[in-house]
Amino acid sequence: MRDSTGPGGEGFEFLAFMELLDSLAEPCVTDLPVSEPPMEPDPTGPPTTPLPEPSVPDEPPPTGEPRDPEEAKKQLALSSTEKCEARIHADRITKALKDTPDPTPRQVREVLRSLGYIDERIHGPQHSGQSVEFTLDLRVLGGRLCLFGGVSDTRTVIEPYGASSEVDCLDVQRRR
Repeated sequence: MRDSTGPGGEGFEFLAFMELLDSLAEPCVTDLPVSEPPMEPDPTGPPTTPLPEPSVPDEPPPTGEPRDPEEAKKQLALSSTEKCEARIHADRITKALKDTPDPTPRQVREVLRSLGYIDERIHGPQHSGQSVEFTLDLRVLGGRLCLFGGVSDTRTVIEPYGASSEVDCLDVQRRR
């Protein structure tokens, strides 16, 4: 039997998942505005263009003290790249689930797995009324992207939201 772990102890399944996320994010990263290359400075005088304003992070930098657990559960804003990624994920999931009449939690999980999402990042799926609901944790490398999905025999709805790395996607108090 083959060992399913890679050199860093990560499973090949997780590495494939990371490659999937990277490939889906690629069009979003290339859509970001590219700044003009800096002009050569004039060696005879001071710079004529103002220095760019430093960007301010959405969250304060971590301190030595733990954050209030209730504060960590608040929904966070997504970056423009994460919003773009969310649309790509939502489109491919919706397309894959559209031919699933009267979906069951098992069928939804199988479709998500066939798309490359891994079990440890799929929460649910479970029945809720007439639909099957699930949550996908797509947070990697400091990202915030989580997706909540609901699937019925007539439609699929995917809602992206941001979550702190301190909590599970399921623990976030989402704004609706």
